[in-house]
Formats: sequence, C-alpha cells, structure tokens
Amino acid sequence: MTVIASVQNLTRSYGPVRGLRSVSFDLHTGEIVGLLGLNGAGKSTALSLMTGRLTPDSGTVELFGERLTAGTHALKGRFGFLPEGAPLFDDLSVRAQLETSAGLKGLKGADRKTAISAVLDRFELTDMKARVIETLSKGYRRRVALACAFLGDPPLLLLDEPTDGLDPLQKDRVLAQLVKAKDHQTLLISTHSLEDVEAICDRVIVLHEGEVVFDGQTSELKSKSESLGQSFRNLLGAETSA
Repeated sequence: MTVIASVQNLTRSYGPVRGLRSVSFDLHTGEIVGLLGLNGAGKSTALSLMTGRLTPDSGTVELFGERLTAGTHALKGRFGFLPEGAPLFDDLSVRAQLETSAGLKGLKGADRKTAISAVLDRFELTDMKARVIETLSKGYRRRVALACAFLGDPPLLLLDEPTDGLDPLQKDRVLAQLVKAKDHQTLLISTHSLEDVEAICDRVIVLHEGEVVFDGQTSELKSKSESLGQSFRNLLGAETSA
C-alpha cells in the first residue's frame, strides 16, 4: 500500500507540559485508522500538527510524499480536516457555510456547486441548507462540519471526534459514510470511543500520555492491553462493558 502520510518523531510541548513525545506512524491508501486515547493523551495535538495548525518542537510530517511546512499551502487543499469543537460561523446558513469552506479549498464554478450538492446529500443536510447555523442542534452542527471536511472528496481525511454530539441514529449513519469513504480515501479518526474504533477502523494507534503505546490491527488491541498502562486498561474495560 502507498504511504499517504508519514509522521516521524513528532514532539510538542505546552510550556512545561509535554503534549507529544516522539510520535511516529504512517497512514496508507484505503485504510481507516483510529487514533485512540484518554482525554489529554495528545490526539488533538497530533491532528493539529498534521494539518499545520501547530508547529512541532521537533519531528516532521509528510503528506503525499511532501514535507508539510508553513509555506506548503498546496498540500492543505488535499486533505479534509474536522477540528476539535468543529467551529462554524453561527450567523451563516448551512449553504453559506459550505460556500465559504469550498472557497477556502479553492473550489470554483461548477466544481464548487457539485461538491456542495454532494456533501449536502451525503450528510442528509439538503432540507437544512437554508437554516442558520446558530439555530441547529449540536448533532446537525457536527454534520455540517463533517460536510465541510468532505468537500471536494480530498484523498486524506483527518477527523477529530467525528461522532461527538450525535444521537444513536445520526451516529450510525455518519459511521456508515466514513466506511463508504474508505473506497477512495484514507481516514485518521481521533476518538476516545473504543466502540467507534471497533465498528469501523482497520487499524488503531493508541496514544497514552503523549506516546504511542500500540499501533496495530484493531482485532489485536484487546489481546495486547496488558502491555498498556492501567488507566488505559480501565478504559478498555469500561468501553467493553458499556
């Protein structure tokens, strides 16, 4: 499989607090990878470093064989990103939000129109396109943010807690769309939900206190749990019994 993204020895500190410690992993074509960990494990930091929102203290990120730096704006048009909290413009309509995001991605003319129609349909937002963002429920806001990330079908999707705030029916439908995307896209999904990982991910990377403590097939995770820290074993047990 072709390497789509390569993270090598990423380290990032926040003052005296070490957010990531020499984290390394690769993402390959056609796989869904879960980035699993407790709150504060470094998941959002890793995604922010991979998108150029944060600069590492040390280490490198390569996307599509090219090193990501502050000046590589062309690379940023080749991935979709759902950030933590899924920020949106409250005073815009759903369609205007998508128009704005499409413009930032460089989509124009007929391509922009087609891309917007596609994500409205994919995330069941067509009937909501005239609604103002601030009037939407948390679940609908999440779906709009996901639609923004999927605009233009980028080959790489970096999604931070994509099912946060979704009711069970919405969650099942969104997870189904993520699985469908695997046919032609690579996905890295940050989550603290073992249930989500087991449902859709081929592979899982476990972060614990800023370090990779497991990187392997999802089916192998529970059998390897004894090598993880006690707090993470507790998480596995809690998620399993839920």
